[in-house]
Amino acid sequence: MFLTTREDCKTQSIETASFSLAVRGDSIKQISSHERKLFSTGLQQRIEEDSLYGWNAEIEAIRALKAKSPYNRYKRISAENCGVSASTNRKVNDENTGVPTEVKTRMMHERITPSYSATTCISGGSLSSKSKPLYNPSRGEEKEVGDWREYKNHLPQLSVGINHSRNDEVTSVKKVDGTNISHYKPLSKGSHLNGQLSRKLMEAKLDKANKLREGNASDQIRDSVNGTYTKVVTAKAKGVIQERATNKMEKNTIQSVATTVVNGTETKIVSDEGTGLGQVTLRERLGVMYEKVHIVDNLSAAKEVVSKLTHQYKHFVHACDTEASSIDVKQQTPVDHGEVICFSIYSGPEADFGDGKSCIWVDVLDGGGKDLLVEFAPFFQDSSIRKVWHNYSFDNHVIENYGFKLSGFHADTMHMARLWDSSRRTLGGYSLEALTGDSSVMRDARLVHAERLFDGDGLFGKISMKTIFGRKKLKKDGTEGKVTVIPSVEELQRTERELWICYSALDSISTLMLYESLKNKLSKRVWTFDGVRKGSMYEFYEKYWRPFGEILVQMETEGVLVDRAYLAEIEKVAKVEQLVAVNRFRNWAAKYCADAKYMNVGSDTQLRQLFFGGIQNRKNIDECLPTEKEFKVPNVDKVIEEGKKAPTKFRKIQLHRICDPIDTEIFTASGWPSVSGDALKALAGKVSADFDIFDDVDGNPEEVPETSVDEALGTNNEALSQNPEVSAYGTAYHAFGGGQKGIEACHAISALCEVCSIDSLISNFILPLQASGDDVSGENGRIHCSLNINTETGRLSARRPNLQNQPALEKDRYKIRQAFVAAEGNSLIVADYGQLELRILAHLANCKSMLAAFKAGGDFHSRTAMNMYPHIREAVEKGKVLLEWHPEPGEDKPPVPLLKDAFGSERRKAKMLNFSIAYGKTSIGLSRDWKVSVKEAKETVERWYSDRKEVSDWQEQRRFEAREFGRVHTLLGRARWFPSVKNATGSVKGHIERAAINTPVQGSAADVAMCAMIEISKNARLKELGWKLLLQVHDEVILEGPEESEKEAMAIVVHCMSNPFDGKNILRVDLSVDAKCAKNWYAAK
Repeated sequence: MFLTTREDCKTQSIETASFSLAVRGDSIKQISSHERKLFSTGLQQRIEEDSLYGWNAEIEAIRALKAKSPYNRYKRISAENCGVSASTNRKVNDENTGVPTEVKTRMMHERITPSYSATTCISGGSLSSKSKPLYNPSRGEEKEVGDWREYKNHLPQLSVGINHSRNDEVTSVKKVDGTNISHYKPLSKGSHLNGQLSRKLMEAKLDKANKLREGNASDQIRDSVNGTYTKVVTAKAKGVIQERATNKMEKNTIQSVATTVVNGTETKIVSDEGTGLGQVTLRERLGVMYEKVHIVDNLSAAKEVVSKLTHQYKHFVHACDTEASSIDVKQQTPVDHGEVICFSIYSGPEADFGDGKSCIWVDVLDGGGKDLLVEFAPFFQDSSIRKVWHNYSFDNHVIENYGFKLSGFHADTMHMARLWDSSRRTLGGYSLEALTGDSSVMRDARLVHAERLFDGDGLFGKISMKTIFGRKKLKKDGTEGKVTVIPSVEELQRTERELWICYSALDSISTLMLYESLKNKLSKRVWTFDGVRKGSMYEFYEKYWRPFGEILVQMETEGVLVDRAYLAEIEKVAKVEQLVAVNRFRNWAAKYCADAKYMNVGSDTQLRQLFFGGIQNRKNIDECLPTEKEFKVPNVDKVIEEGKKAPTKFRKIQLHRICDPIDTEIFTASGWPSVSGDALKALAGKVSADFDIFDDVDGNPEEVPETSVDEALGTNNEALSQNPEVSAYGTAYHAFGGGQKGIEACHAISALCEVCSIDSLISNFILPLQASGDDVSGENGRIHCSLNINTETGRLSARRPNLQNQPALEKDRYKIRQAFVAAEGNSLIVADYGQLELRILAHLANCKSMLAAFKAGGDFHSRTAMNMYPHIREAVEKGKVLLEWHPEPGEDKPPVPLLKDAFGSERRKAKMLNFSIAYGKTSIGLSRDWKVSVKEAKETVERWYSDRKEVSDWQEQRRFEAREFGRVHTLLGRARWFPSVKNATGSVKGHIERAAINTPVQGSAADVAMCAMIEISKNARLKELGWKLLLQVHDEVILEGPEESEKEAMAIVVHCMSNPFDGKNILRVDLSVDAKCAKNWYAAK
């Protein structure tokens, strides 16, 4: 029979919860150190908790926790074992507690019963009515604290026959008497604690428990297991409980509320789960840490702390972190931007800066400003004091803005995490919050941090500012909106001081814990250098990535000088050329559709209507583009439409298809024909705009005469009519009927391609280097981009701005690299490797053919073409063409054509094939690149492999390694992991297999470039001459130094790059290096 009243259940729930907390507190206090450690770590696995349920006449259920099983199911206890009468619809006086209760409840599907954290179930047993009586605080009885083992007979007996649905709902529970209770969904099922698994049970505070039992004050007890927490709030019956969730997250986590009155005290129990800690909980937990932070807010305290840091604790590893204001971290470089408002230093739990406090928090904002920060210069500048950071680059720059140099760099945990696992892109990335919130990353950190800082309440890492301080922006009517706002950091430091101190101090604490865990992990992983075991991956980090991390920061500090006046000039030229190309396309299109003269050529929708109007959607046959469609465009000509008295801002135009249906193989994800750059190139073919605008315009786009376009079009058509060859034209040639119209169409669409190309150069290269202005520039006007090791292969990336993203030389029509210049009296050295990745492939695969080709020297791609095509080999052997030519003084041209000139098409195909093979591209992908059948592409690939079987074997070995072990390695031993490889199918599997081939090649090339930079940076002579690294663009490095020593410096750079492995080259093939000196980047290419 089911009980029917809500209060009965609630009252009994409180008694059970109180007993649960008492058992937990006493149990943990008495548990042995070994068992305690076992509980804290939970065997490093997620332990699911059981929930306390209210059942019919028998039961208030309680969650049980097994140390040996990470996936407990739901348990229940019988009323007989609880000592609660099974009678229904009446009140009982529990002989054990003396507390009057009502044991009635509603049906479970109403979900009114709260969920509680589990008792510490160390061993099995039952709680019977004959067990030791519970104490009754209302009678003034005191709780005796005994050995935890005494409680093994008080623990609940487990229920039987619990069934679960696929989504883990309890579908039925078999009672002891054999009957069933069905359809109840559990409220709690172990969840994340701030993104990190809670690994330690929170000890119940006896003083708070007593307050709860005695009911003499408002208070809270919070119990946390795996992220689920219960808060018990008491208040006098005459008082009113007004507890409001302080943010939406906490509102959403509230699952159930039970209220009752015991001895005149109203008690409210709220059980939360799911999203982890609510805001109130964070404040409480961080509040515990606040008492362990030593605050420095004056020069006297700073001197005392610095003395300990530089003497007593000098041999410690110190984690450091800063908080800065006056900087937009997404847009601005920290070089010469940002002001430090506070910083923290955590020296580990063994340090004591007073009253057992091991973490330092320094108030720069209101505690002494720059003078207070400079007081710590002896600590920051001491190279013998080891300091670890997370994102060292940022902290280094904002501190060095105050005039002194940091030294003693020991580790960047962001780099260490990437070295440990480069595949975290889908797991939250490499932020401090994501890493310290991942138990698999943090499980090797010492638990002593939790014991000293968090009162043994488990390890938890960085918490985002948004989580702690974020508030929903209020609407005009006072209600919460969707946008989360965060006050300025200065305001937070002053108005939320205690919480802010905990937030910022937690960054350095988390960094040190993360460092310890990652160091332990890397120390256990074997380091293999080119197949030879060398030590551990932490030793790899010390030898390579630690100095490399410091080099990158130094390069950011140096920056690159950019000629902005030159960029402004080429911007004008680019816009003129773009406008002419736009007008040329519009004028041509207007011959077929009058309103095309006013269309927006940058609109995919309008272009698609013009070329593919009326076409059926590839994915949904019920959808078609209209044959004609109306668009609104800016009324730049101020046309007054019929019925209007004045020109409107926009005007309407009608566009329709202007050609026969076009065959296309490129579609968008939604099934419509693509009008992307590649699609337009397929329409135009391999033709150009074929007209020169520079004689017709004066540089002002507003004044470009349309007659110049018409004249140019006429001239080109005349020239084209003399050339009937149409093989170079694209699909538009036949769509417009061939002949003169087809030729005009292809060249007009080529002009449209030119519009896209110019727009890309303007928006991606020319404008960012100007528009960013002071955001990416320091006080000296140099651009300071951010350099990061954040690609899965280990190659560098750059941002703010991306200086690595430069157009290919053959496409750099405006010579953008010419804007990167040396300072007055200086020169640039630009040195790059020749065919580095192919040389790496030859070494890794030990391919005799490739090794011989590189040893012979010359143009590798021409040699590849000669070996692939018999007719080319025959031409070379008969002397009709030259493989290569080295002119003698006075010779200006070779006696016979060079292979690359006579057989340019075959050489281009060989070059593409060389790199495609190295990157793992298949014959299917090559067939698309070459616009040939898969069969033809496959035959070409087979010809390539016929002379290079070792490469084919090596690639198959890498595929096998990825499938079986889930990772591949680079030359130096870095691993790239493929966590989804076991379940991968189709395109995902293909991507992994290509990455398994590409990573060892591309990643090893990154290794070589890194080693070369380390060699260059530690070269004493280059330092003496004053040469410094500025930038690395994959296999190319740029240095700047005094003009008078450029030749000597260039020779040293070439030697360092040719012998990057501690002054030697361990590869089976020479490393070819080309280097030049010049005043700008373009001239040095």
